[in-house]
Amino acid sequence: METNGQANGLKSKKKENGDAKDNLWSSILEEVQNQGNTKLPSNKNVLVLGDNETGKTTLVAKLQGVEDPKKGSALEYAYIDVRDEYRDDQTRLSVWVLDGDPGHTNLLKFALSEETFPHTLVLLTVAMTTPWGILDQLQSWASVLGDHIDKLDLTPGK
Repeated sequence: METNGQANGLKSKKKENGDAKDNLWSSILEEVQNQGNTKLPSNKNVLVLGDNETGKTTLVAKLQGVEDPKKGSALEYAYIDVRDEYRDDQTRLSVWVLDGDPGHTNLLKFALSEETFPHTLVLLTVAMTTPWGILDQLQSWASVLGDHIDKLDLTPGK
């Protein structure tokens, strides 16, 4: 008899946990739906960094729906149309691709500035053809990015 009571106790605890989980998701969904701003943001950017032949341009082309990407040089600019069919809204995501040549790192100032910094996602790409060099590639580009960010005036309240 005690085992049935224990089993019923476990079932009720699971049900309570399930209800709490449902309530958590319900409250999150309700909060998102009740937010005042229903328009997609228009000032978001992506900056793609990586060595040559790591698929930076191909990645952007695939996200754009382009099958035959054109190789660029130096600092490329592209955009991706983002559509929210639920809200019937559309915006444009700016995409910057820096050539893998370290000599072009001075062009980062055009893609990542004090104004765009809080609205920019940085993607680091690596060559999977040389898996033994992945860590070196990541460290190299993280260092380039860190050096550039250190030059920015990111003081709060600016």
